[in-house]
Amino acid sequence: MNVVLTPRISHDRQKIYYSMEWGKSAGKRVSTGIFTYAMPIGPVQEDFNKRALELLEARRLEILMDLFDNKNNLTSRKYEHNFLIYYGQYVKRNKVAGNRHLECSYSQFKKFINTKYISPRDITEELSFNFRRFLLNHFNGETPANYFSRFKQVLKAASKQGYFKSNPAQDIPAMSNRNKKRKNNLEVGDYLKLLQTPITNEEVRDAFVFCCYTGLRWCDVYSLT
Repeated sequence: MNVVLTPRISHDRQKIYYSMEWGKSAGKRVSTGIFTYAMPIGPVQEDFNKRALELLEARRLEILMDLFDNKNNLTSRKYEHNFLIYYGQYVKRNKVAGNRHLECSYSQFKKFINTKYISPRDITEELSFNFRRFLLNHFNGETPANYFSRFKQVLKAASKQGYFKSNPAQDIPAMSNRNKKRKNNLEVGDYLKLLQTPITNEEVRDAFVFCCYTGLRWCDVYSLT
């Protein structure tokens, strides 16, 4: 069995789009969404073509490996894009005002994998376990549990849509970090002393006082006018 890369030139004959086919029955032909320039102009387009062909070959081998692993009933959805795109789209559809746990789980997962592309095939139980450990090493209190719970929420939804046969993180519980560091509080005396301390930029002090009375963070105050 083989996976064949099929090119299709655009109507204006400027670009070549590619699909992959490993049979004639339904579900055995997928559009990759990747194109190359039919007649590349200059080193930029030539380099673009080179990288696009490398990505196509990587995806072709990925599908071929799944076929040899007897993973049947493949859907085009699984190969439309890398899992980071699915994760990001899920965050946009499901984020809740006033709660950034889902968004932060996405940003921390990107830091953890440190790459712009990851296949659903690479989202394993081991990777999920290592991501939980990454969160525990970088955050205190309930934050690691909150972020990992949202990560599991995304994987559960992806499993229902055919990305996984079963949730890779299903058997990995979310954990809090018991080594929570006690945060320092600004006492009344410290606050009054701060107000009386000379400063070259009074706008910075005013912004800090504003944060104290409103509960807003610096990143929220910074953009105000």
